[in-house]
Amino acid sequence: MDPYYSDDLTTIWHGDALEVLPTIRSASVGLVVTDPPYVIGAVSAGNMATKAGGWADMMNSALWFEAWYREASRVLHSSGAMWSFANWRSIPVVMRAAFAAGLPVTSMLVWDKEWIGPGGSQGLRPSYEVAALIAQPGFSIPDRGTPDIRRHQVGSHKPHGHPAEKPEGLMRWIIESSDVDGPVLDPFTGSGSTLAAARSLGIPAVGIEAEERWCEVAARRCSQQTLDFGGAA
Repeated sequence: MDPYYSDDLTTIWHGDALEVLPTIRSASVGLVVTDPPYVIGAVSAGNMATKAGGWADMMNSALWFEAWYREASRVLHSSGAMWSFANWRSIPVVMRAAFAAGLPVTSMLVWDKEWIGPGGSQGLRPSYEVAALIAQPGFSIPDRGTPDIRRHQVGSHKPHGHPAEKPEGLMRWIIESSDVDGPVLDPFTGSGSTLAAARSLGIPAVGIEAEERWCEVAARRCSQQTLDFGGAA
């Protein structure tokens, strides 16, 4: 299987995360930073009016999360860590999956978007998302003064078109704050924000993405950064 894109710092694989992850060597990754699909639209039972469905739907999602959590943990070395994004609906899924996989959620980062998103009349307007920090035994945050709330302003505009696009600056802050050796892995690459952030820091990164159109967007971002570096030199 050939990568969709590859250069001196970045490799992108087009495929299902649960099929590609087993091909990655154990203990070969320093950091996993990823924004997996949230539990939205997975309604088969319970209250059909809710976006996350009933408890059975959420636990079905947790089985899938558990499977890729186990693989992500396997490829991490003993001093590495994983950051897994979520929202208030998917927090129970993340916690259940991590517990079932025997992985400790050691902290929960709150990302304050400094922007109020759309919301229904029966709830509050969402202005944050979270990222679970799942640490390996040898991992530690170098700066013990790092708080669990990070403010990074965004708006409704998605620069690269992905509906769940995360800001490159936020991903860069997570990578820098973790300060680990080895490549960064994103099993759900999307438009490539994690890869672009790692690249801007000169850190090798590997991405996996199931949809080819987003592989193309991520590859274009990486190749453009390559051109930018060449021009600056």
